[in-house]
Amino acid sequence: MLFSTGGMNKILVIEDDEQVRGSVSLSLQSAGYVVMEAATCQEGLKNHKQFGPSAIISDVVSLEHEGGDLIRHMCEQSANLPLITLMGTLSDSDNTLTWPQPITSMPSHTLQKPFTLDELLATVQSALTR
Repeated sequence: MLFSTGGMNKILVIEDDEQVRGSVSLSLQSAGYVVMEAATCQEGLKNHKQFGPSAIISDVVSLEHEGGDLIRHMCEQSANLPLITLMGTLSDSDNTLTWPQPITSMPSHTLQKPFTLDELLATVQSALTR
């Protein structure tokens, strides 16, 4: 099932992996969303101020290592701003990595990598309709 309900919703994609960021952005644009990309949370904060997104999609590693406070700041500036976190697959050797504490009281969703186009679009649509 392919969704095409982007309308004028704006999505800020914060992802340090250029291929993932580009793929997510292209998929969202193809579905009618307006997308702005950022490679770091610092860049995301700058873009947030200019762009005024309807939702943020961010890699969970970026949030753990540099961006929890920045994302929290963005969500505080924009009431009810949904946050969708992208979480990489974990191997047995990664079992010390724990899911981060909620960084915001705003609506949040998680997508486990790898995910399908339909999963991405369904998650975004669900986040925007809450």
